[in-house]
Amino acid sequence: MGHMRTLVAALALVATVASAQAACPIDGAVPAGTVLTIRSAGAAQHLSFADLAALPSAERVQRRTVASADAASAPAQELSLGYGGVLLRDVLARALTGDANSRAVRAATIEALATDGYRAAFSWGELFNSTTGDQVLVITTQDGVPLSAELGPLALRALADLRPGPRHVRNLCALVVRVPGSAP
Repeated sequence: MGHMRTLVAALALVATVASAQAACPIDGAVPAGTVLTIRSAGAAQHLSFADLAALPSAERVQRRTVASADAASAPAQELSLGYGGVLLRDVLARALTGDANSRAVRAATIEALATDGYRAAFSWGELFNSTTGDQVLVITTQDGVPLSAELGPLALRALADLRPGPRHVRNLCALVVRVPGSAP
């Protein structure tokens, strides 16, 4: 438990520095300590590192093969990266409370938004009704270390995707839940 408190404190410090550098495009004025804003049905929730630490922690390892530009002289390398954080599904279930499995929410799309405006989209079905949801991670650490200023303080990765780039969101700042027939 002491390790978790130390990690939360370190992450909070990184978040303070990062928030001074870049604001979230959908939320210019957030309460102090906010690292993630969730918008759903016109309301906003502001989560801190302590809020995220209260959720079940998840660790995943991503392995991939990277081919050399000169495949004839250098063999492909196996890379392995360890990510720590929480499942996106758990963050959403906390934010949506009793609504996470309601009929209306089942048609929702979820947009992950970065401080630079980059967006990645997910459906409720892939997060809550398929094994993909087990591999979509809100990342707080990489290889046991808080994310660098370039990547964080939070990032998001869909580790089951065939191409890792399109749904890798660096500097994750917000989640927007779009339910058909309601305001985001």
